[in-house]
Amino acid sequence: MIKKTLFAIILISSIIFLGNCNRKIDEKAVAVSLSGEDWGVIFDHSAEILSPEFNASSLELTSIPGNLRNLNRSYRGPIWIRKSFEITKDQHETTLALELGRVYQNDEVFINGVLIGKGNSPFGENPLEYSFGRPRIYPIPHNLILESENVLVIRIDSDLTTSAGIITGPVQIVTYEEAVEAKNYESLKELIFVGFYLFIALFFFINYFKMRDKKEYFSFSILALIFSAFELSRNEARFFIGDYFTFFKLMEYGFLLILPYGFIKFIQDFFELKPIRLQFIYLIFQCVFFLMFLIVPRPVFWYNFIGYWDINLFFIVGYAMHLTIQKIKENARGAWIHLIALTYLFYAIIKEVSIERGYLNAVSSLETSFLVYLILMTLALRFQFLIMKRKLLMRFDRLKEADSLREKIFFYMDAMISQPLTQMKEKLKEYRESKEKSKEKSIIKEVIQIHSSIDSVMDDIIELSRLEVMKEVPFKDQVNFVSFINDVIPDEKITYSIKVHPETEIYNSLDLVNSIVVRLVDFPPFTEFSHNDLIITQDLKGNVHFRFLLFHSNPKVTNRLYHEMIENYQALTPNKVKWAIIQEIVRLLDAKMDFKIIKKKYLKIDLGLMASAPVETVKASPTVVELAKPNAQKEDWKVTLKRFWQKLKSIEIKLPKSKKRK
Repeated sequence: MIKKTLFAIILISSIIFLGNCNRKIDEKAVAVSLSGEDWGVIFDHSAEILSPEFNASSLELTSIPGNLRNLNRSYRGPIWIRKSFEITKDQHETTLALELGRVYQNDEVFINGVLIGKGNSPFGENPLEYSFGRPRIYPIPHNLILESENVLVIRIDSDLTTSAGIITGPVQIVTYEEAVEAKNYESLKELIFVGFYLFIALFFFINYFKMRDKKEYFSFSILALIFSAFELSRNEARFFIGDYFTFFKLMEYGFLLILPYGFIKFIQDFFELKPIRLQFIYLIFQCVFFLMFLIVPRPVFWYNFIGYWDINLFFIVGYAMHLTIQKIKENARGAWIHLIALTYLFYAIIKEVSIERGYLNAVSSLETSFLVYLILMTLALRFQFLIMKRKLLMRFDRLKEADSLREKIFFYMDAMISQPLTQMKEKLKEYRESKEKSKEKSIIKEVIQIHSSIDSVMDDIIELSRLEVMKEVPFKDQVNFVSFINDVIPDEKITYSIKVHPETEIYNSLDLVNSIVVRLVDFPPFTEFSHNDLIITQDLKGNVHFRFLLFHSNPKVTNRLYHEMIENYQALTPNKVKWAIIQEIVRLLDAKMDFKIIKKKYLKIDLGLMASAPVETVKASPTVVELAKPNAQKEDWKVTLKRFWQKLKSIEIKLPKSKKRK
């Protein structure tokens, strides 16, 4: 329970975090925003642009941030960009810094012709050999910047095939404190993402050891671990360990190379698909590429190679979307969720590649999209687990019902059949010891009668046991009540009348309704009564009532049957089993049954069932359309004649008595 609660808290927290991950920046902290389309650019080896007398109007204008490689792909050499900006008196009194986004590859930054930073090193001291793709923060000396117009010149040198320049923002002059805080915030935000990835990976890794048959749990945890390592190896926080740019870049590309294989492997396990033939060869190729990076330890070469390699990501994601669409057609569980997550991830990959190549100036969505993918697939996997758990519980309930049914059957068999079997055993023993043929025939006849009674009781025992383990009726149908009940009631056994609105409908288990009506009509103790009439009526709510009215001339018989119906017995009899079946059907139909003795000789049984009739008709008048059906079997003429003769005979007996009194 604690684990599930913690897991839910993490998921909810991640969703809240995604909606509130933008940091508010104090407008006073930003002195000058330098992003725009008014940057002058020149492709030249000379440094004339640094001269105060340089004519800036001759420069071609471009947009920064942006990929300068797109302006001239054949040129290889220094690229100069220039922009003027103004600083107010209040801004001049603060400690300012130049904040640049990701720079590819090397940079030298000049303000008013003076070098303030080079290769991610302030003031150009000990510039780093490799630092491409990292954001820059260069403090601006207070005595260097002017309160009026200033000139910013940046020299870009890039051996990268696809990228050159300041690819992403922000490009601005801010207070030094704001620049450092923003850099740390971005690093911390990425680390929080990594923390979510690691938590999800650990959660499914632990669950895999509990359920070894769930291969998708293992592949999903490996996928989350790979992406966690990939994100961690490109986070700025890694340089707190040391300036090992080459090592971290090698790790970043190494995890990136095996990420597509882990991604496809998870999808195959999730949809229970077999691996494709060339899948293992694809993994071998990725390992060969990594070995090649080890042999050629040049990050520029690695970046240029990945710049062409990343095209295969579109094929990988496209193949995954194809598999997902096929599974949607097959109504596979979780397919729609996977397609939604995959669509967002595909969009983020396109956006990331466009940003890296300088085609798009935007904030990366890769971390967010992968977190959304992991969260949605976590929900899909947990949904599958809950469905599997529900099936297991249902199977367990069915087994439990079967055990309960078996126990009840054995209990009833012991209670109801043990005595007849003992009698049968004694009769068979008597038969073996008997030497008289006439007695043998009578014994055989008694054994057959006992056997037939056991058959009848066994059917009732099985039916009662089946009904007792049922929690609810499996199937319900809706039909017109009048037409249905006319087909149910056995006409030859009971006189009945129906006083129900013709449009009344009943929604319930028709088999059980049929069963309970027939069982009440055929209930053996009712045959002792001289009259058994049935009136089917309807109350103001539209519900129908089966009202049985039984008459016996002896009040003791009526009273005895009434108490047998309402009392619970420890000892079972065939009639009690039959009555127990009726009560179980009443429970399953959600019906009500009442008993009442009227004038000591009448037993009234009221069975109420839920039904529906037109409301206006029920409220308008208490009388409804009456459909009466008399007893279908006419009285025999001999019985009629005998009845009249008995009546005449009684009259003759009374006359002499009256004369004597006179």
